[in-house]
Amino acid sequence: MRRIGARMQRIDGFTLVELVVVIAVMGILSIGAVAFITDASDGYASTVRRTELGSTMRLAAERMTRELRNALPNSVRVSGNCLEFIPAEGGSSYLNLPVSIAATGFDVVAPIDPSMAGARIAVFPDSAGAVYSLTDPGVISPPANFAPPDANNVVRVTLTASHRFPVESPERRFYLLRAPVSYCLDQNRLWRYQNYGFVPAQPYVAALPTAMPGRSLIGEDLFASAPPFTFASATLTRNAEVGIDLEFRDGADALRIHHIVQLRNVP
Repeated sequence: MRRIGARMQRIDGFTLVELVVVIAVMGILSIGAVAFITDASDGYASTVRRTELGSTMRLAAERMTRELRNALPNSVRVSGNCLEFIPAEGGSSYLNLPVSIAATGFDVVAPIDPSMAGARIAVFPDSAGAVYSLTDPGVISPPANFAPPDANNVVRVTLTASHRFPVESPERRFYLLRAPVSYCLDQNRLWRYQNYGFVPAQPYVAALPTAMPGRSLIGEDLFASAPPFTFASATLTRNAEVGIDLEFRDGADALRIHHIVQLRNVP
């Protein structure tokens, strides 16, 4: 009888225990990877939010700083959550000025920007209360128009109404003005107000414009743990200063700005 030898083949594979161990290890690694990716995503999102907060904060601070540095001397006043001042958009020296007798015109030294037609003129603004009261006599004139310079570089100023100034400037200096501007923190939003005119007593938010172009939004999600605006008068050792203290928030992220703006004092 012929013997036929059976050849057995060996088949390699995984046991059940090995499969369970691999699945457990992969699960642990997956949980760690998911946690790492989640933390990285949260960190990136937080960085983006802080960057946006920083950009909003810098924009608000830079805008207020630029305008405040051109504020008419002694025009800054603070009340509650509002800061008000009168922007000075130009100036020069005058040759003569109606002080003793009211007049509708006087002469100044060129150049005067033609676009300033309709601006008011301020001479020696010595206190905030005086600059906001459009009286006659007063430190701020009615709206003015300007003739082209003559051969001697002299510009004739014509006022829309007769006016006289209380005193002359020691430096014979005058400023060209537009209307006052206010910044107010209201319901966690920072607003800029304009086109509301000269008001002897500083207006509150309820008395300011409620729509554009009189009101424009500067920033939102703002909070103030202290007064948002402070004002310190000039002393013998420093200029007048405006303090800006605001906190910008977005969820759990927050940035606080405490900024000091120095003002010119010479009227």
